[in-house]
Amino acid sequence: MDGIVYPKVSDYIEKFGGISELLDLEEYAKLNYVPIVMKDAARFLAFMVSLHRPLKILELGTAIGYSALVMALHSEAEIITVEREEKMREMALENIEKHGMKDRIRVVLSECEDFLSETEETFDFIFMDAGKSHYREYLDLSLPKLNPGGFILCDNVLYKGLVVHETAARKHRTNVVKLQKFLDYVHSREDLRVSLLTVSDGMLLIRRKEENE
Repeated sequence: MDGIVYPKVSDYIEKFGGISELLDLEEYAKLNYVPIVMKDAARFLAFMVSLHRPLKILELGTAIGYSALVMALHSEAEIITVEREEKMREMALENIEKHGMKDRIRVVLSECEDFLSETEETFDFIFMDAGKSHYREYLDLSLPKLNPGGFILCDNVLYKGLVVHETAARKHRTNVVKLQKFLDYVHSREDLRVSLLTVSDGMLLIRRKEENE
């Protein structure tokens, strides 16, 4: 993990592994330095979709298709996942076909903001794992696309623990400052229920409040 929790706790959690059906992708990502969700995040994501049972899922940030496959394996949902890099999209399509999910997962080549601005589709579950400095924009564009009772889950919101520091190295500064502002913004909104979790690199669970709350 990345320093969010005590290292021995992280090691203990990691020993339970990720998603057994996707060990090939986990190994590929490790060897080729491809960013995918961490093992505990993958298990949490699988748990959430199996519990919530969404019919339609949107993922922002496909990479090699790992997390989209996690969600497909643990739900019966139709999944749309958005990726801006053609090379990653092609790899994701190959992996999705290899794991027999090409009829359930559609990979869209687009910037996330463009897709969210243009689509008229709505979703029961939205997983945000794209550019961290754009999370507020993604959220504002995603909420109108979220069906009643739906959830949004954001990954990497603690950003290696750096969001708790007043300053960060230059290479991380933009992401850290933007995530700090995003977390302040989300927690200030009275129309949302939010839970900030120390799962993985920090995950944020969001839903709209119901009328009687």
